[in-house]
Amino acid sequence: MAQRPSTERWPVSLQEDVARIEPAAVNATLRFFARLGLLTGAEIDEVQAMLAADFPFADAIRSAESVHVHVKVHDTAALPHAEIQAAGTHPQSTTEGFVKYPFDTGVNLIFSSIPISEDDMLTGEPELPPAVMDHKGVDLRQETPEVRAVFDGVPGLAAERGWRHKGQGGGGTPVYCCHTEVDEKHWVYPNEGDAGQRRPIEFAFGELKIHDSKMGCDLRPIDPAHPRAAEASAALSACAAGHQVDDDGAVSPSYYERKDLGHFADVGQFAEPMMKKFWDYYLGVFGGDSALTKREKALIGLAVAHSKQCPYCIDSFTGTCVDLGVSADQMHEAVHCAAALAAGIDLVHGVQMQNVLKLKGAI
Repeated sequence: MAQRPSTERWPVSLQEDVARIEPAAVNATLRFFARLGLLTGAEIDEVQAMLAADFPFADAIRSAESVHVHVKVHDTAALPHAEIQAAGTHPQSTTEGFVKYPFDTGVNLIFSSIPISEDDMLTGEPELPPAVMDHKGVDLRQETPEVRAVFDGVPGLAAERGWRHKGQGGGGTPVYCCHTEVDEKHWVYPNEGDAGQRRPIEFAFGELKIHDSKMGCDLRPIDPAHPRAAEASAALSACAAGHQVDDDGAVSPSYYERKDLGHFADVGQFAEPMMKKFWDYYLGVFGGDSALTKREKALIGLAVAHSKQCPYCIDSFTGTCVDLGVSADQMHEAVHCAAALAAGIDLVHGVQMQNVLKLKGAI
């Protein structure tokens, strides 16, 4: 199960009678994760039903570079990572509570223990099992007219079957997920059991762009038929209005929203020449190894982010440090360095106070 390089692109033609996603190979990969206790037989059957010739969105499957299965777990750090990597893959787009494992069988496994859907905005819901499939995804990476037409046809096909639909992105607004972005997404919500489906299906269009830093996360829309959909939308609106939902469900004010980090580049729409100079300088500093390694610079960045008290930078540099193999102990020690220096800066200014006291004859 060797991992396919992320730069490789499969040729796409709706006329090709060549399977890019082989159901038997996908099944073997999924069975491997079932043996690890991370998928159930019913969930595997649901994915396999998507690969059947009579699947309502078969054209999308034929046009896809890959499909993915997103599984929610209690703690991604507790996954059997060594055993998974021994199967011929390596983690991709990793951040705290999120990891993706791509396989050359045409299926990618994604695991998360962070909020990834509007459903997660709801309080009082039953606790999820240790591992449960949240949704399946169809990755339409080729930006050709043919594939675009297939993607654009998704809402109509969903409507024909009475399935619900939600869209994300489009019109120049990308969709973000941790370290990645794509141009646009369609989400469809099947009727229970129709075409062998139960969980939502994501159709993602456009090149997968992977960033060094975390870009925020646009939550999966809740099924419009969910009995608490309106409640989830209200909670989301509260967040969008500059509030956040506490663990107990209370809404508290906050100027900072994690998803805003993904819109940092939007600042460049104004005073573009100066913003370009900033990006050239910023990427020149953090973009690669020089006198300092990327790892060393990421630790410095994390420490400065804490000293400047920027939640966006703390989020971004924490994710970058994890990706570069920095341990939690090393990150915490960097923060202590910043804190100790800040304390020393406050204390050394006591010299100025003593100078005045001497002038006044007070000491």
